[in-house]
Amino acid sequence: MVLAQARMYDLVESIKKDPNILCLLGLGSMSETNRLDNFSDMDFFLIVKEGTKETYLSDLSWLAVKTIVFSFKNSDDGHKVMFEDGVFAEFAIFTELEIQQARFSKGLVYYKKDGFNEDLIRPRFEPKKRIINVDYHVNEALSNILIGLKRAKRGELSSATTFIQSYAYELVLGLFTKVFKESVVQIDPYVLERRIENRFIESNDWIANMRQGYLRNKESAQTILKFLMKYFNPNHAMVDEIEKLIKSL
Repeated sequence: MVLAQARMYDLVESIKKDPNILCLLGLGSMSETNRLDNFSDMDFFLIVKEGTKETYLSDLSWLAVKTIVFSFKNSDDGHKVMFEDGVFAEFAIFTELEIQQARFSKGLVYYKKDGFNEDLIRPRFEPKKRIINVDYHVNEALSNILIGLKRAKRGELSSATTFIQSYAYELVLGLFTKVFKESVVQIDPYVLERRIENRFIESNDWIANMRQGYLRNKESAQTILKFLMKYFNPNHAMVDEIEKLIKSL
């Protein structure tokens, strides 16, 4: 058993005598346990009785099954913490009423108090299947490359990197479903690039060259443009303008 999941079970032992804690729900790899490894974090929801939430947010003694060396409140509902052995955790706390409005994927129940209604932790707002509009993705990617290269010409390398290696790159990831064979992996419905290397094995050489770093925006832009030209039919005027900018850098 990996350390993060073992810590979840330690937490169960710590909280199960607390009358105000109703449920501990594992999320992410704490739910999809077939992909647990030594780099997994503790992601979970804690469901508590009405009127007690602020107590658990302000005092983390319920979580301190091992010494906490880092903690900060990253949302109105939860914290990120690290234990002294490097195990990292991210959690949110909800009441029975609040959990019915929360957005999350199906979790794994590690603990529930007798009589707790498990229907409360049934996801009600799971994200819809991502639909890729090829025309939008291709043309928006072209636009971002063009803007990024112009920023690079001005010496605005940080902004150029964002437009080319983040905005345009992420749009191209969405096009992978149209051109590459897809392997069966667990998809993160909220973050497209999670496990992208295993999902589209043929894409790995492309990915490696689409994000070459702060000082290689020109080369990264060339690779993304090459991808778009190989698999799609990008606007010729935009391609010509992008190629002129690339040559001028």
